[in-house]
Amino acid sequence: MRQRPGLGLSLVGLGMNLNNPENPSSADVIDVNLPLEKQGWFHGAITRVEAENVLRMLREGSFLVRNSESTKQDYSLSLKSARGFMHMRIQRDGADECYILGQFSKPFHSIPEMIRHFCINRLPIRGAEHMCLLQ
Repeated sequence: MRQRPGLGLSLVGLGMNLNNPENPSSADVIDVNLPLEKQGWFHGAITRVEAENVLRMLREGSFLVRNSESTKQDYSLSLKSARGFMHMRIQRDGADECYILGQFSKPFHSIPEMIRHFCINRLPIRGAEHMCLLQ
């Protein structure tokens, strides 16, 4: 798939499955062995507003991961939902060297592992508990 100019990712990189057998599901396109910075859905240091602009024309369940604006060592998962946009903190648990989405997710060894999991399983977040990341 072609990349969208200026965004550095493709629709497949966002986890978009266009219901075409030639397009893999979101879980299939996430290589957990690639570092976070090489993932098509990672946007680095963009703001919440910039994240919403990237997601605005995409369908419900589209997402990206970015650096947290408020806490340097954390990240944010920005998600387009039926009610608008949601921004959830991904925190690093210093003791276990794991990542947790919000307050109640199980810990993951890497953010790509977490994203792959939530492409298959529902999000443990109020207001998004019916959703998986774009499946």
